Amino acid sequence: MSFRQTRDERKQDEKVAMSLRETPAPDPSDLEANVHWLRDRAQLAALYQRYAYGIDTRDFEIVRSVFHPDCTVSGTLEDGALEPYLEGIEGALPQWHATMHFMGNQYVQIEGDRGHVETWVIGYHMEAPDSPLDHLVLGLRYQDDVVRVGNDWKIIRRNTVKQWHTGAFPRPSLGPPTYPRR
Repeated sequence: MSFRQTRDERKQDEKVAMSLRETPAPDPSDLEANVHWLRDRAQLAALYQRYAYGIDTRDFEIVRSVFHPDCTVSGTLEDGALEPYLEGIEGALPQWHATMHFMGNQYVQIEGDRGHVETWVIGYHMEAPDSPLDHLVLGLRYQDDVVRVGNDWKIIRRNTVKQWHTGAFPRPSLGPPTYPRR
């Protein structure tokens, strides 16, 4: 199985993700099913809030906690296994004075202990006050496959789709480049 997708394969993934808008709510008379449905959505929303908090505070113990150890990632600049991918991000974040990730629209489809979540994100990457570079702002969609692990959810496959950006992307180096890695 290859984790490097062609443009056509990514477009197909996007079409599939777009068709998976939401798992409909259960019948209102089934209280237990509604509680489970709402709990799953609350847990998934919290998963993405933890991810954003971990990235923006540079706490990679929190970041790692949202991913299944077998997760594979197709990111904006690198693809592959989770750990090398996160090591690259962890090494790259100090380039910026601060970051802030805002999680917006979220679409959830769950079937048993597996699901698909598409989350729309705006990632602000702020340069230091004396930097000659413009701030970088990215509009992204995280298209994630998730699995239930015990009483929690974990991301097992991430596909990041860049919708738009302002500022230089990837960031020009003001010294040796740290990301993307060679």
